[in-house]
Amino acid sequence: MSSISISTILLLLVNVVLPISSSKSNQSAFQIPSFAVLSSSDASSSSSSFNHNNRLFRSNLWPLRPKRYTACTSYSSSRGNYADKSLLVSSKKILPKVIVFDLDGCLWSPEMYELLYFSGGRGAPFTVDPEDPKVLRTVGDEAVRLLGDVRWVLSQLYDYNSNSTNNAIQVGISSRTDEPEWAKELLAKFSIQAMEKELVPLQIVFNGPIEIAKDSKIKHFHRICKQCRVQMKDILFFDNELGNCYDVASLGVTVVYCPIGVTKELWKLALEESFPASNGEVVGV
Repeated sequence: MSSISISTILLLLVNVVLPISSSKSNQSAFQIPSFAVLSSSDASSSSSSFNHNNRLFRSNLWPLRPKRYTACTSYSSSRGNYADKSLLVSSKKILPKVIVFDLDGCLWSPEMYELLYFSGGRGAPFTVDPEDPKVLRTVGDEAVRLLGDVRWVLSQLYDYNSNSTNNAIQVGISSRTDEPEWAKELLAKFSIQAMEKELVPLQIVFNGPIEIAKDSKIKHFHRICKQCRVQMKDILFFDNELGNCYDVASLGVTVVYCPIGVTKELWKLALEESFPASNGEVVGV
């Protein structure tokens, strides 16, 4: 009698209880937040919405996809090992003539629209944090930080361009930020440490085309090509929004998707393995 009871209990566990608990765990693991779902009316009314391979993306939503480069999810707090600052020089491949970066969510966080809409518009003027000079503070005392390995990457570019024996790489910006003036102030107040140990404002690093405008990034890059007198295949671009990445990659630009900011891994992947990639694919996806 007792053996029958035990068998019955085991059968119940296997056939009823475990599937239910497994189903619940799967639902919780893969449930998409309600704020990330777009209605069809919302999609049709938004000029920044588009359909790519039957998937709907929107430029003001964070990417709902796994973060591949989890080792570099923390904010950049140091310049990195100077020993690997020779990546641009040591690369045996063709280097880009122009390297372009998005700003919000690619170079720094939070994004300007977050400060504008979720922090009551309390953004500029930004001040240096007295306890950590690598951090800027909004007028509402919210921290703004550079992401990933942005300082290290921009230091590489600045040091490379400072060497007169190198053919200078034009470093540009393509951003549709909601607050252009705030972004310009951050570029003036964030700094990197150059080879000679001097602090250099980010705005000095960007010696090339500056596109901070609300029109499409496709238009940005047509203007960049015209201004720099280069072809699309000569450009390398970093952006944290997948929709922008696919749009620009379709032009023949080598595009790197960086959902957690520009990291050393993505920088190395782009320069040593991916550039030039004019087949419309996006690096890092």
